[in-house]
Amino acid sequence: MSKTLEYAGKGAAIGGAGFLLFNLFDQLIKMNENPNLKFNWEELLISSGKGALIGGGTGALIGGVKDISNTLEEPLNTNSILSVAVHKMKLNKQNGTYLKLSEKAENITNLINTNFQNKLGGHIVRIGSTEDNTALAKDYDIDISVPFAPRSYSSTAVMYNELYCFMDNTFNDPDLIKIRAQKKSIGLLFEIDGEDFKIDIVPYKLSKERGAKTEGYLFVNNHSLFKRDSYTKTDIISLKRITLSPVQQKIHIAFKTWKRNFDIPISSHLLKMLILDSYKINKGKIPRGFTDKLLMVVLHIRNEILFKRIVSVENTNNVLTNIKNSSKNKISKSCDKILDDYDYQPNTILNYFT
Repeated sequence: MSKTLEYAGKGAAIGGAGFLLFNLFDQLIKMNENPNLKFNWEELLISSGKGALIGGGTGALIGGVKDISNTLEEPLNTNSILSVAVHKMKLNKQNGTYLKLSEKAENITNLINTNFQNKLGGHIVRIGSTEDNTALAKDYDIDISVPFAPRSYSSTAVMYNELYCFMDNTFNDPDLIKIRAQKKSIGLLFEIDGEDFKIDIVPYKLSKERGAKTEGYLFVNNHSLFKRDSYTKTDIISLKRITLSPVQQKIHIAFKTWKRNFDIPISSHLLKMLILDSYKINKGKIPRGFTDKLLMVVLHIRNEILFKRIVSVENTNNVLTNIKNSSKNKISKSCDKILDDYDYQPNTILNYFT
């Protein structure tokens, strides 16, 4: 829709309502001062009509100027600009600050390996966006997955608490600010080069089932007087097998930037799964340009977020789309805004993904 028509409609509605209210209160005040006066409905309607004409005309004028400005705007090479922007937004693993944090993660891994070697059920590995090549330069942490053997502890709670107490009492680092117990992980907060960064340790206990080499259970710390602590099924290796192509990684980074800048209530993991689902649905008709690929995913999210059921591969009970309806509506409307703005002016795609 042209801005001339859109702004004319909005202006007419605002002007008509404004003049109507003004006339309504004016007549009520006069009637209060002079009880013999009667309310004039015709005057009220005429006033509202005048307001609509004035508001509509003003809106049309403003919208017309905007439409003319829009037609004169030079088309930009959004494919090139977006690619450069994504490259800048992506974490550079040669960055000095990241290397310092990575070294601390390696020290933590070595410390746990040394002191829990008889209880571990596999290799300690890093997981998450830094390993998926989708971490943002301005917002990242390092996640360490620690698998304990099936018979190492009597419960996931004992496992979690022993590792937490060990780290709290043993681990020393001059940059360490605090160690905190989180819902499913142990968080270590550091100050590096004047900024706060986090390393999350994710302990899990491997299943006793025969042949289940990578499945296990996470401790769930509910932090509540009204909810009991519990545990949940996981499979870290299965999660690591969900990989994105280099182009899909760029798309994920762009969407994570959109999520961060516009406060979109969607998890990075769900974004990842929706990108993969979009590619699956559009197999054989994937557009060539990067901008069109972004729009394909935006359209897919808009169409599916309200209805689709997406579960995580490590636990079929973990329904990623099980979020509040208000959040789903916000996500859908935010996608609509991107698509509407792009239809009016293609350059606006840069406002959302850079």
